[in-house]
Amino acid sequence: MFEQSEKWNAYYRELEPGKRRAMLNELCASEPDDGANAYRKALFEARHVDEKSPGREVDRMLFMCVYFLQLYKTARIFKSSAVKEILQSLRETRFNMSAQYGEAGEKALYWEIRNAAARYLSTCASPGYNRGLFGLTPSRDTGRQERILRDVWQMSEGLSRRTGLTGELALWNQAILDAYSLTGEDARTRFENTGRMRPKG
Repeated sequence: MFEQSEKWNAYYRELEPGKRRAMLNELCASEPDDGANAYRKALFEARHVDEKSPGREVDRMLFMCVYFLQLYKTARIFKSSAVKEILQSLRETRFNMSAQYGEAGEKALYWEIRNAAARYLSTCASPGYNRGLFGLTPSRDTGRQERILRDVWQMSEGLSRRTGLTGELALWNQAILDAYSLTGEDARTRFENTGRMRPKG
């Protein structure tokens, strides 16, 4: 369902926004339009452009990964507030526009989320991720992998279960899981086992 040309695959593998912008403009001009090129541009603008400071690089979907992780923690007590914040984030990043473009729009949104998830996972390789003892001691690889698994589950499947937004976050969850599945041979199984072990509430 989400298959596409190798040129578009290369675009969604690229993590640097400046390079992605150049690639997007070139592909929209050279590749056949499946009907969602305008939406791809809208997703890029909503994700990376700061209207108050156009020269500043932002990544709202990357921020969503971190923010949704925090909302998972607060939603146990403040569920209605978390639901409101999630829906607002989806509107701001143009998730609600995908239906206007049919299957092509759903595919474009899926791959944009996949790209954001891949960028998030790339930050998990930084030395500061999962440091112990108030950030002073480096993390062990096993501890790092366990935290990555926990974080990606909580920001996706865990959050949708806790808030009841399973439909609204279905594509988000699928893209996050598919991106995480590329981190290891047993990654998908470990993710699914995490879901079975954790409470639904």
